[in-house]
Amino acid sequence: MANTKRIEKRLQKVEDWAKAFEKETGPRQTMENMNWLVGQTRLLGERLQGAEQGVKGLQDALNSNSQVLNSFLEQHDMVRDWQMFLEGLQAEQQQEDENAVQESGSKEMDAQEQAEDGEGLGEGASEGDQDTEESQEEANEEK
Repeated sequence: MANTKRIEKRLQKVEDWAKAFEKETGPRQTMENMNWLVGQTRLLGERLQGAEQGVKGLQDALNSNSQVLNSFLEQHDMVRDWQMFLEGLQAEQQQEDENAVQESGSKEMDAQEQAEDGEGLGEGASEGDQDTEESQEEANEEK
């Protein structure tokens, strides 16, 4: 008897839960979900508009600053100096990019390469010896 009562209570709780779930999953709940989604979409739209206005403001400020700079450079006859300065910056950037490529390329190389079938063994000075001889010759020339 005690087990039957306990099972009946559990079954009643499950039925109550199912009824409550059905109440929340009907057309009313669907409309609430749709209203929430529409509200979120509106908020995202407003944020996007604000971001676009901010970008437009920044572009306007950059254009204004560019015009002021160009006027200043023309008034003080510094246009050629400015162009040379920009070319120097561009050359420095290219040099840094080339150095970065060379550095990353040297890191990827395998430090230990195996000779094929004794190739290169016993044939004069190694590359390290040539570097040492060249550096010694340069040191002697400097003296």
